[in-house]
Amino acid sequence: MTRHPSEVPQTEVPRGGTAFGVMLRSLRRTARLTLEDLAGASGVSVRALGDLERGRSRGPQRRTVDALAAALRLDAEQRERLQRLADAGRERGGPPSPPYLLRTVPDFTGREHELAELQALATGTRTRAAVLFGPGGQGKTTLAAEAVRRLSGSFPDGSVCVQLHGMSDSPLPAAEALVLLLTALGHPPDRIPVDPVAREAVYRATLANRRTLVVLDDAADEIHTRPLLPDAEGSFVLVTSRRPLAGLEGVRRIRLGGLSGGESATLLKRILGAPRTDGQSEAITRLTELCGHLPLALRIVGNRLSSRPSWTPARLVSQLADEESRLSGLIAGDLAVRGALALSYDQLTPPHRLLLRRLALLPGHDTGPDLAAVLTGEDPFTTGDSLDLLVDRGLLEETAPGRYALHDLVRLFARERLDGEEPESVAREVQLRMADWLLRSASAAGRMFEAPGAPEPWPGATAPFAPESAAEAEEWLTTERSNWAGALPLMYAAGRHAEVLHTSRTLYWFSDRWSQWPEWRTLFSYGARSAAAVGDRAAEAHQLNCLAWAHGVGAYQYEQAEQLARRALELAIEVGDEGQQAWAWSYISGACLGGRPAEAAEAAAKATRLFEAVGDTAGKAVSQRVLGKALRQSGRAEEALTLHRTLLDTSAGDVPGLNEYIEALLRHEIANDLLALERWPEAVAAYRTITTPLAHGNLDRFQAQSLTGLATALRHCGELREAREHLTRAYGLFKAAGDTASAAETATAIEALG
Repeated sequence: MTRHPSEVPQTEVPRGGTAFGVMLRSLRRTARLTLEDLAGASGVSVRALGDLERGRSRGPQRRTVDALAAALRLDAEQRERLQRLADAGRERGGPPSPPYLLRTVPDFTGREHELAELQALATGTRTRAAVLFGPGGQGKTTLAAEAVRRLSGSFPDGSVCVQLHGMSDSPLPAAEALVLLLTALGHPPDRIPVDPVAREAVYRATLANRRTLVVLDDAADEIHTRPLLPDAEGSFVLVTSRRPLAGLEGVRRIRLGGLSGGESATLLKRILGAPRTDGQSEAITRLTELCGHLPLALRIVGNRLSSRPSWTPARLVSQLADEESRLSGLIAGDLAVRGALALSYDQLTPPHRLLLRRLALLPGHDTGPDLAAVLTGEDPFTTGDSLDLLVDRGLLEETAPGRYALHDLVRLFARERLDGEEPESVAREVQLRMADWLLRSASAAGRMFEAPGAPEPWPGATAPFAPESAAEAEEWLTTERSNWAGALPLMYAAGRHAEVLHTSRTLYWFSDRWSQWPEWRTLFSYGARSAAAVGDRAAEAHQLNCLAWAHGVGAYQYEQAEQLARRALELAIEVGDEGQQAWAWSYISGACLGGRPAEAAEAAAKATRLFEAVGDTAGKAVSQRVLGKALRQSGRAEEALTLHRTLLDTSAGDVPGLNEYIEALLRHEIANDLLALERWPEAVAAYRTITTPLAHGNLDRFQAQSLTGLATALRHCGELREAREHLTRAYGLFKAAGDTASAAETATAIEALG
């Protein structure tokens, strides 16, 4: 016959006990000692021991606890836990009370989605436990306290909380937590079983017969948490932890990230009050960014300003702007971001600490296992497991499947630990090894898009990344672009100019597929500087031309593009390179468009003649298209139309994917020519033939310009509704491309249509 937990015999438990007394008796019996044995070994009288176990003496002094711990041969963790119960008994000094109270804050901000989810879970009938998890400093305990306040009406039997000390060196064992919980739930201490299994059964039976909200704050792991979860009915348990506790069954996990920008600003304003924040919106926004929207950091900033009435938010911005001292500035009394992160760091194994430290060397925002493995020398599979563990510990974020990033403040912390725990020479060696790996991989990927005449593979070693297809190469170059671009200044500073130049050359043809990437300005700038460093004037001319293209086509910075192209022209003339002279004139022509059409036409004509001389049909098509645009801007739209139509019929090149791109550009120019000639129906038909080349990206602005031209032609044809639809799409594309001026013009055109 199976007994109900409440019927478990309690003959071994002394009446009138306390949490300390129950634990002391449990430890004594585990050690197989009588009261007399323990008295003899510890020097504490039998009577005093009896009073302690029966609860007549609630909180012995430390020397007594030390004597008992020595007699019982407790390890350091057990000794600390026994002392903790003794301290709690002295602090209470009266009848048992809840072991841990969560404190709400009056300026609580945000987390409405999480609170709504907790409300639904707590009032439902299926899930009886939830885990709030996330990195240190995200406000898990504060959210739990707010949840207790808001959910109090759903739990008529009240709430109890227990601090599990999961981030300490000695987390509270489940058996001891059960003593605290049962005491808080009003269970007579003399009826708490000594046997942990029986104790757990009594706890679950107690919760099943009540509607109580139990908060387990700062759980270490599944072992310390599982015995404290309820059965499938009755009460609800809310767990906070830095880990997701993935091994727990039947719980809902809610991850906490940073606050939104608006929530962060609101929190600071609530802490400081309106008089301190009125007119300071720019400084408040900057403070939230420097805090990485981490609630703990925001609280520290707010408290620091509150304690210094003469300080303005702008003054604290200037203090925190320096990355090297930012963590030292994020301290207010006993609150410190560095301390919160150190708790998690100190619990890592040495290999995991090494990985976290070296992730601070990454030049980009995120990484995959392959690149991270280069930092430690481990294989990618082992590194992937380690990255996942760092995510579980709240020190890393998985931004996308297989991609991992450090929070800004964690990156600063990791960099501090790297500087403090590894020699500078080792860090430099690792960083250069990583940069070498990135540029070799980028060169290997870039070769998948090269035209005839491209440079040979990187000499001396096999590329660490060898893509099997252009699609795989493009995915790698896109995903890792902030990292390989960030490796360029590292390799340049190390004098690795040949490698920098080789990377720039092998990515030349690929760059045309994503013309608006800002990384191209970085690539070709370091390419030009490396070419100059090795004294290769022809290569420098080529790199400067590429840089002119990146500024003009990629960023619409036409003044800088013209200056760079003219410098490239000087070098190309010096070394007698007619091909680079042609490209220089072509970029000069493009830079002159819009304000100096006559100069643009003259430069384009020079480029065309030079391209013909060297037999570069693709370059000739580009320069003639620009010549046509210059003719149209000069009021010679008929000539431009004839030229563009001829080019469309005859253009061809040797570069894979470029023909389709040039065709799309030419169709766009033909439509623009017809628009300038006010041949509205023909312009509509021409715009409808334009398609976006699949082999090119970042073409939002190109599509928006086509839609705007089509809308203009449709408006003149009386098709106002369709014109408005296209303008609306164009507005969104201009915004996405960052072209605010064109977006504003398009918005005005939409309003004009009514």
